[in-house]
Amino acid sequence: MEDTLKQAKKKSIFFADDANTSSNDLSSFTKRSTVKAPANAREGELSQMEDTDSEQKYQEIIELLVTGGYFRARIQGLSPFDKVVGGMAWSITASNVDVDGDLFFQENSNIRQKIALSEELIKSLRRMKCPFPLQAQQIQGLNYPNLFPIIRWLIAKVIETREETGDLLRIYSENASCAFVHQVENRYKPSRKFRKAAATTGSTATPQETLLEYGKLHRLSRVTPSSGDKSAAAAKLEQALGQDKDGGHGSGEADEEEKRIQKMMKSMSGVDSQKINKISGGILKSVVATDEINDLAHRYSEMDVDGPSGKAMGEKLHRQKVAALDKQISQRQEELKRIAKLRQELQERVDQLQNDLAKRQAFNARIIAETEKLDALETPENTKMLQALRSLVLLNETLVAQEQMFKDSCKKQMLEYKAKIEELVKGGGGSAEDEDDAERRQQIEEAFEADLEKFKKLKQLLNKKNRDISLLQRYLDELPSRAELLQYQRQFIELSEQSDAKLTETRQYYTTYNTLDDKRQLLDNELSILQSIQTKYNVAMSSKTNKEMFIKSMDNIIAGIQEVLSKSEGKRAHEKSKHTSLSDQYITLVEQERNYYKYTKEFQEECRKNEVLQSTLSELTAQ
Repeated sequence: MEDTLKQAKKKSIFFADDANTSSNDLSSFTKRSTVKAPANAREGELSQMEDTDSEQKYQEIIELLVTGGYFRARIQGLSPFDKVVGGMAWSITASNVDVDGDLFFQENSNIRQKIALSEELIKSLRRMKCPFPLQAQQIQGLNYPNLFPIIRWLIAKVIETREETGDLLRIYSENASCAFVHQVENRYKPSRKFRKAAATTGSTATPQETLLEYGKLHRLSRVTPSSGDKSAAAAKLEQALGQDKDGGHGSGEADEEEKRIQKMMKSMSGVDSQKINKISGGILKSVVATDEINDLAHRYSEMDVDGPSGKAMGEKLHRQKVAALDKQISQRQEELKRIAKLRQELQERVDQLQNDLAKRQAFNARIIAETEKLDALETPENTKMLQALRSLVLLNETLVAQEQMFKDSCKKQMLEYKAKIEELVKGGGGSAEDEDDAERRQQIEEAFEADLEKFKKLKQLLNKKNRDISLLQRYLDELPSRAELLQYQRQFIELSEQSDAKLTETRQYYTTYNTLDDKRQLLDNELSILQSIQTKYNVAMSSKTNKEMFIKSMDNIIAGIQEVLSKSEGKRAHEKSKHTSLSDQYITLVEQERNYYKYTKEFQEECRKNEVLQSTLSELTAQ
C-alpha cells in the first residue's frame, strides 16, 4: 500500500512518464495557437495601414514632447513605452500635479508594473479633469491614436502652467525691485539736522541757512593757501599776475565767512529726525503737479514768510490744496468703484462664455469620439451590415419627416374646417345645405379615421424599424475592432509566454522532488538491509543451518537489487534514446527555421526587385 501511494505521488501532469494520461495532458496544456497570416490581401493591407498610422502618430507624439521641452524623447536607445509614458509623467509633473510612481527606474518592466504605472497616470489625469477617456491597457499596449489627443492636451497644459509661473515670477521680481528702490531712497534721502530759531535777512543767508539745516557746508569764498605751502612755480605765477598783494584780503574774507557760519549755527537748534514729516521729491511730484509746485514756490518767494499775513496766506493755501486733493481722491474713488463694477460684470460674462465654450468643446469632443468609434467599427466583414444600417437610419429620418409633414397638414386642415364650421354656424343656411354639410362632415370624418389608421400603422412600422436598428447597434457595439483584437492577441501571447515559463519552472521542481525522493527511498532500503544484516549476523553464524538460511536471504536481496538496477538502467537507456531523438529533431527544426528566414529574406528581396521593375515598366508605359 505504501509503495502504491509513493508511485501515485510521483505521477503528475507535468511529466511524460505515464504513457496513457500525462503526455496528453501536457500537450493539451502547453498547446498554444500561433499567429495566423491575414486571410486575404485586404486584411494585409488594413494591417499595414494601421501600422503606418500608428507609426505616424508615434512620430507626432515624439515631436509634441520635444516641442514641450521633454528632450529625453530624442534618445534612440529608449523603448517607445519609456518615451511615451515618461513624457506623460513629465507633462503631468510640469503641470503642478503629482504622480505616484516608483522612485527607482526599471528599464524592462513586466506587465503588472506597466499596468500599475498606467493606472497611476490615469488617476493624475482624472485629477487634472482631462476631457479625453483613457484606459490602462491603452497605455500599456501603446495605442497611439488614443494617446495622441491626451498628450497634445498635456503639452498645452504644460505651456499654460509655464506662462502662469512666468507671470508670477515677473510680478515677484517687480515687487522685489520696487522694495529695493524704496529702501535705497529711504537710506539716502536728505535728513534735516537743524532748524533756524529766528529770521535772517539777506539773499545770501537764506540758501546758506537751508544748506546748514541739512548738514551741508558750502563756502562762498576760496581760502588761499599760505606762502609756506606754495611751490616755487606758484610763487612765480602770482608774482607775474600781480596777485601777491591780495593774499591778506583773501584771508580776511575767509575769516568773515567763518564768523557768519558760526553766527548762523548759534541761531539754529537740533531737530529730532523721528518727528519730522518726511516726503521725497518723487512722491511730491506724483501728488502735486509740477506747475502747481512752481506756482507755490513763486508765491512764497514774493511774500514775507515771517509776518502774520504770510502765515495766514500759507495756511489758506494749504487748506485749499488739501480740499483740492480730497476732491480728487473722492473722484478717483468713485471712478474706481465704477471700474470695479464694470470689471465684475465683464468677469461674470467671461465666466459664462467660458462655461459655454467648455460645454461646446466637451460636446464636440464626444461627437468626435463617437464618430471615431463608429469609423473603427467598419471592417470588410460588417460592411454590408453597416450599409443596411445606414439605409434603415435614412428610412427612419424620412419617416420622421413624413410624420411631421402629415401632422402639419392635418393641423392646417383642422383649422380650415373649424373656420368653415364657424362660418356656417354664423351664416345659418337652409336644411338642404345642412344635409350637404353633414354628409361632407361624415366624409371628412371617415377620411380622418382612415388617415389616423394609416398613421398608426406607419408609427408601428417606425417602432419596429427602430427596434431593429437598436438591435443592430448593440450587435455592432459587441463586435471588437481590429485594434482591440490585435491588443487582446498580444496580451494573450504575453500571458501564454508567462505560463510557459511558469510551467517549465514547476516541471523542474517536480523533477528535482522525484529524484530526491527516489534517492531517499534507496538510502532507506540500504539502511534497513544493513541493519538487518548487522542484527542477524551473530545469530546466523551460530549454526550451520542458520548460516545457510542467511546466505540464501542475502542472495535473494542481491537478486532484488540487481533487478532494480537493471530496470533503472533500462529506463536510463530509454530516456537517453529519447533525448537523442529530441536533440536530432531540435537540430532539424533549427535548420528549418534558418532556411525559413533565409528564403523569406530572398523572397522579400525578389518582391522589392519586382516592385522596382513594375514601377519602371509603368513609367515606360506612361512615356
